[in-house]
Amino acid sequence: MSAASTSEKLLDEAQRLVQTRGYNAFSYKDLAAAIGIRTASIHYHYASKADLGKALIDRYVGGLNEALAGIERRHPQAHARLAEFIESYRQTEKKGLICLCGSLASDLETLREDVQESVRAYLDGSTRWVQRQIELGRENGEFGAPGSANAEDLASLLVSGLQGALLLDRAAGAAGALDRVERTFFQALTPVTSPGSD
Repeated sequence: MSAASTSEKLLDEAQRLVQTRGYNAFSYKDLAAAIGIRTASIHYHYASKADLGKALIDRYVGGLNEALAGIERRHPQAHARLAEFIESYRQTEKKGLICLCGSLASDLETLREDVQESVRAYLDGSTRWVQRQIELGRENGEFGAPGSANAEDLASLLVSGLQGALLLDRAAGAAGALDRVERTFFQALTPVTSPGSD
């Protein structure tokens, strides 16, 4: 097994553990057992758990940026872009996972400062992207006038709602909260036209 493939396997397994158990609920011993290497070998790739966490969140942020760029290429309309963004959370839930950054955020005070900053950057990047789509939808007539809710507030509401819905649905053992968040969000945007298919 090459060093690169071992490193990726470590990140893959660490991501699964963070999204199912939480950052502070697994150890290098858990990682070693999962991929069949010695614990000491993990330190060759990631000297500390904080280093592993930083690599993990950086990869996740890169994945987010690629995913959002792909959504923009596939859909010219804001409504369709936002719907696919929400669907990505639904797919995470179907895998029995919660958002990596949502999980890390719950352990924020125990993370190294640079890891904390990366978690914040992920959540801020998601929110700013949603805000831009809301503004686009208002500019092209898909959504109604802003009314009392500005785009920044609605974007923050959506991202925090999606993060919370994953936790609520897991606790309840059933889906439903994500659907309510999606429905309420689009109602708040007061659509004035029915978006056509892309």
